[in-house]
Amino acid sequence: MRWGIETYYGFEKNELQIESFSGIRPLCILQDFFANLFVYNLQSIIEKQSEPYLEAVSKKRNYQYKINKNVSFAMLKDRMIELFLERKEPADILMELQALFEQNLEPVRPGRKYPRIKKVRKVNGKYITLTNYKRAI
Repeated sequence: MRWGIETYYGFEKNELQIESFSGIRPLCILQDFFANLFVYNLQSIIEKQSEPYLEAVSKKRNYQYKINKNVSFAMLKDRMIELFLERKEPADILMELQALFEQNLEPVRPGRKYPRIKKVRKVNGKYITLTNYKRAI
């Protein structure tokens, strides 16, 4: 029952690095947290609009495909300022983002399991990502 929530927290903590704040004051931490949450929700909405395209692509190929979240998050962060401050129509920017999301797909390969290799890392004050993904920023 909780698996969806647990994987969401893993995505937030490891790939979006939600624990890496730009300041130490409570206001800075809240701002970073809610901005990150807003960007994630906007990304999810754009992904939801791409479902008919993903179904059409998956019918033609061997695997089911999904949007690469890390790449799409980086694209969205690059265009966030355009979305709110440019004179372009926001709907045009959102459609452009949807087209970019649909260009970066990854297959869902069922039944893949690999043994986890635990590495000993020295912590020097920087945040450590615990997944195979690099940071989207």
